Amino acid sequence: MKPMKPVYIAAQAVTPFIGKGNPNFIDKGHEEFGVRENPTLEDHIVGVVRKLIDDHHIDPTLIQRGYIGNFAGELFSHQAHLGAMVARADERLSGIGFARVEAACASGGVGIVNAIESIQSGLDVVLVVGAEVQTTVRAREGADYLARAAHYASERSIDDFTFPALLARRAKAYKEAYGLSERDLAHFSVKAYDNANRNPMAHMCAVKMTLEQAETASDGNPKILKNPELHDHLKVSDCSQVSDG
Repeated sequence: MKPMKPVYIAAQAVTPFIGKGNPNFIDKGHEEFGVRENPTLEDHIVGVVRKLIDDHHIDPTLIQRGYIGNFAGELFSHQAHLGAMVARADERLSGIGFARVEAACASGGVGIVNAIESIQSGLDVVLVVGAEVQTTVRAREGADYLARAAHYASERSIDDFTFPALLARRAKAYKEAYGLSERDLAHFSVKAYDNANRNPMAHMCAVKMTLEQAETASDGNPKILKNPELHDHLKVSDCSQVSDG
């Protein structure tokens, strides 16, 4: 599609991303466990919109349309109809059309695509929000929810952790095709953690990962897959984090 008019990102706001391993995430080992709770999906949505408005002195009445990208609010937070949730951030957003869009990991990106198309259709100012909370359930239950982003009927049974198993299958095929070692692939994990260490908003901003840690299975970096064909091709350090933000 050839753009009919230019599109600009005029302002942005971000919440910290938190989850297991982040010093601000409340779990049983945290000194504030039982004193305060982790932010809810609503907290993240409302908070980031308010931060955007306040930090950049935005007049909410200028916003003509809005989209929120979210994958599984109904499952992890028992909350759907998230477009309406955006309007809770500021009463001046009431009456503006907000809609939720979903495309698994690409939900936020699809929100931006919809905003661009709205601007090409004649609007001038569109708000896009992306938010997820996925730490509210145990790991295996969360893995079952996330498996809905695969083809559930045919792929759910691959392993308790469906998506890690699907990626382990890719890693296995890649190693067989190109003769790569565990050490070769470990560089990806090290780079990811190094990037997080440079970003104070990142989930794993305080966690270091060495090449030796990333390439070696251990009690702290176990192989988690039960599928015997895939078990040796994925460790915890190879997996992305389950984050809220």
